[in-house]
Amino acid sequence: MSKKEKVAKNSEEKIYEVGYHIISSVAEENIPAEVEKIKAYLAKEKAIIISEEAPKLRPLAYSIKKGFGGIYKTYDKAYFGFIKFELTEEGDVRNIDLAMKNNDSILRYIVIKTVRENTMYSPKITVFSDKDAKIKTNLKEDKVVKAEKTATIEEIDKSIDALVSEEI
Repeated sequence: MSKKEKVAKNSEEKIYEVGYHIISSVAEENIPAEVEKIKAYLAKEKAIIISEEAPKLRPLAYSIKKGFGGIYKTYDKAYFGFIKFELTEEGDVRNIDLAMKNNDSILRYIVIKTVRENTMYSPKITVFSDKDAKIKTNLKEDKVVKAEKTATIEEIDKSIDALVSEEI
């Protein structure tokens, strides 16, 4: 396969990722059933799952309100997970979007077009307290770094030449 054919094939691929928050009022033992509903939406559109992360209960950056028949509940945590998938020619991402929107157990979701390759993500979300933030701020203010020596253009050129010759 030529390079042009590979580029053309990659541009035709329909790779998406759906990230979702399941409301925290869903019992933990019912979370797999909720994920299966999402996978059913994907299967209906003939999507091929590439990778996924099981939902984990996480604190939200801000409170989110969701309405249920005119009654609004506020959520401070939710189960976050994602599924990366490829759509076949018959599949339509708009139908997946509509199904996610109509699921009462989904607090928020996003469907994005992405690439097949794995992308780097941080598996841990770090939550800092105000005390930690103050300590870090004080450390930044106390530490001032000064250059000990200024390099000349000739010295910089020599060091670049040395690095380049090492690689060859």
